[in-house]
Amino acid sequence: MKFVVVQNRPTQFDVPLYALLNQSAVFTLTVFYTEVEFVEVGSIDSEVAITPQWNHLLGLKYQAFFGKSAFSLWRQIVALRPDHVIVCGWYPRTHALLSLLLRLSGIRIGVRSDNTLQHTDLSGVLGMAKRVGMSLWLGLFHAWHPVGSLALGYLEKMSLVNRPVFYFPYAINVDWFAEEAARCQLQRLKLRESLGLAGADCVVLGVMKWNDREDPLTLIDACLKAAAVVPNLKLLLVGDGPLRDEVARHLSHAPTKWVTPGYVKYSDLPFYYAISDLFVHPAQSEPYGVSIQEAMACGLPVITSSMVGAATDFLEAGINGDVFPVGDVDRLAELLIDYLTRGHDVSMSEVSRRKAEEWSYRRTMNEWQRCIEAQL
Repeated sequence: MKFVVVQNRPTQFDVPLYALLNQSAVFTLTVFYTEVEFVEVGSIDSEVAITPQWNHLLGLKYQAFFGKSAFSLWRQIVALRPDHVIVCGWYPRTHALLSLLLRLSGIRIGVRSDNTLQHTDLSGVLGMAKRVGMSLWLGLFHAWHPVGSLALGYLEKMSLVNRPVFYFPYAINVDWFAEEAARCQLQRLKLRESLGLAGADCVVLGVMKWNDREDPLTLIDACLKAAAVVPNLKLLLVGDGPLRDEVARHLSHAPTKWVTPGYVKYSDLPFYYAISDLFVHPAQSEPYGVSIQEAMACGLPVITSSMVGAATDFLEAGINGDVFPVGDVDRLAELLIDYLTRGHDVSMSEVSRRKAEEWSYRRTMNEWQRCIEAQL
């Protein structure tokens, strides 16, 4: 089975999947990246002005090419004679022209989308124009590859004709996270002490960019309120970003309640999940939210804001997590108190791990196989 994926840039979760598929006897995969500038400037993350430390990608191998010209990419892809091409989104504009060229050439194409209705403004004249343009664009494709249920809802709403659905989530290496976290948990007390945390502390973890979109301030303020009821609450806030001065000001109200290790390497994340009791993602706008799956693969319950798209597929409300209205400090504080005073519940961990597995690399590989079989 010959697959081609077209996307703008490498990501910390897709590259391990592509390397795994490269080792598979089932798929032959070629990836084309369309943002050459991203590679040339050293992969700076514009939201935090830091080069991501994706050291877990070192040594991973798969077939990849870089180019901006839609016509050049089209010629290369047609020469491969693929069974299916997945175009990841409509940015940059190269993707739109390339999709049209591939469709006219008789190549079967699908679109991967993470857009959600919740995160899309369809009001007014611009909203109407967006609806019309998107319906025409989606009509080019033979299949849809949404990252989750909300993304599928967007495709169904915006398209005039439904297409076969084969999910392509922003999955992580669930097995690696679970194994690394289990290894760290064997030394949980010692590892906590290395950060100044006690074994009896109720540790709330946030892993985020310190910017307005991911909203660390709401989490800090909610933890401050919850600590009045749960005195052994400690916030472990991993990350960095342009709000660092604001973060420091908010943290100064209770300096003994926080640990801020800064920006950490991707391969170190299981360490932080393993020593924590609860994960919170308070983002103001997050169509998906990969960190939810990372935390769940490590067995944590998760609380998210109402603007985190992945919550729909990963959370079983009241069992392995919950959702609070975005920006609502009081409601988040109530949920923190609820989950931290329950004590350790093995069923929470079991449900979280099961939900993480439901959207794993294995899910993607099965979906791709279904995609090919549907064409036979």
